[in-house]
Amino acid sequence: MSTIHYTMYRSTTIGSTLEQTLEDFVNDGSITDPAAKRVLLNFDKAVNTILATHIKNRFTFKAKKLRAYRFCDNVWTFVMEEAEVKDPTKNQHAINRMKIVACDASRK
Repeated sequence: MSTIHYTMYRSTTIGSTLEQTLEDFVNDGSITDPAAKRVLLNFDKAVNTILATHIKNRFTFKAKKLRAYRFCDNVWTFVMEEAEVKDPTKNQHAINRMKIVACDASRK
C-alpha cells in the first residue's frame, strides 16, 4: 500500500526554515540525509493531522473570475480573481487574486 505525503506546507515559513536547518545539519555531518528525510516526512504528516483535527474554522468565498483550475494526483488547484472571503466572524475581505489548493482529506 502506497502512502501519500502532502508536502505543500514545506513552502511555509516554518517548513522552509526546517528544510534549511536540516540541510545545514546534513552538510556539517550532524545527521544523515535519510534522517533528515524522515524528519520532513514526519513534519508533513504532523501538519496535515493537526490541520485536519484541530482547525474547525470555515470560510466562504466567491469570485468574479475563475482564472484556472486543475485536478492532478487527487489535488485540486483553483486560481480566482476578484474574490470575496467571509471569515467565521462574518468579516468580509476583498482579495485581488486567490489560489486554493485542496487535497483529499480521506487519503492517508
